[in-house]
Order: sequence, then C-alpha cells, then structure tokens
Amino acid sequence: MRLRTRGRGCGGKLHDIGKIGVPDAILQKTGKLTDEEFEIMKEHPLAGFNILSGLKMLTDELVIVRSHHERYDGKGYPDRKKGDELPMFAWIVSAADAIDAMTSDRPYRKGMSLQIAVDQVRTGAGTHFHPDVAEAVLDAVANGTLKVSSQTSMYENAPTIGAFENPTA
Repeated sequence: MRLRTRGRGCGGKLHDIGKIGVPDAILQKTGKLTDEEFEIMKEHPLAGFNILSGLKMLTDELVIVRSHHERYDGKGYPDRKKGDELPMFAWIVSAADAIDAMTSDRPYRKGMSLQIAVDQVRTGAGTHFHPDVAEAVLDAVANGTLKVSSQTSMYENAPTIGAFENPTA
C-alpha cells in the first residue's frame, strides 16, 4: 500500500499561513498574551483555511491548515474536533507542529530540549495528541530517527518557561 503524501506535505508547509493576518505586535510579543490577543492568535487556522479554500486543488492541505490546533480530546480550536473526526495525517501534522513549537525559540521563551518535548507528548497522549501518533513519536525518538535540527536563534535573550502555557513575561 502506498500513501499519497504530496498534498499533505504542502499542508504541513502551509499550516500557519493564516498568521499573515495576525498583527506583528502579537506574533513578536515577548510577554504574556492578553485574552484578547490570544483569541486573535487562535483565528489563524480559520484565516489560513479561508485564504487557501479558493484553490480547488487543495483538499488534504485545507484539513491540515484548519485543524493543526485541534486536540485529540476535542478541547482544541477552531472546531473542537476530536478523535476519529480528523484523518490521521492531520494528527501527525498537529504533533509535528507542537514539537517544532516546543523545541524552537520564541520571542517569549527559549526552545526546550527534544527530551522535554517528548515528555510533553508522552503526557499529552490521548488528550492533546492522538495516542498512535504519540507512540510513533516516542518510537522515532527511541530509534534515533526523530532529531531536532539546530538553528541560529532569533531570540537569544528569551526566558525559559513551560511548553503549553500562554507565555508569561
């Protein structure tokens, strides 16, 4: 059996295109987002979906763009989808995005080590992450096929804080 991955790969690359509509003041903020700012940030999956929905050739990509902040337990956004309401490839991109976010420096905090991010995935299996995807992540780390690529930080003076909290100053 062969999996069709061409479009899904593009979906991963396009997943945050909706952030083009989020003000730079929010994207680059070094302190905690206000509730209002966080609500604006949470609009980016739907904004991205709307930007790309006119391109009729995109199907799987639209699912990824719209759903990459959904949670397995249905507490994500924008549609509060859960479990089998999304295809597996959407849960894979969601986990990849979360791992990238956790291990990358942000203006408001330093990136964490892969091991700490993997511990977050382990803890979030079945709630934040699809349990099968979480298991695959853990296996990939254990056998050495999942690694963090080193990058030059744009935010060298960022503080270190937890992974899933709204950032604090």
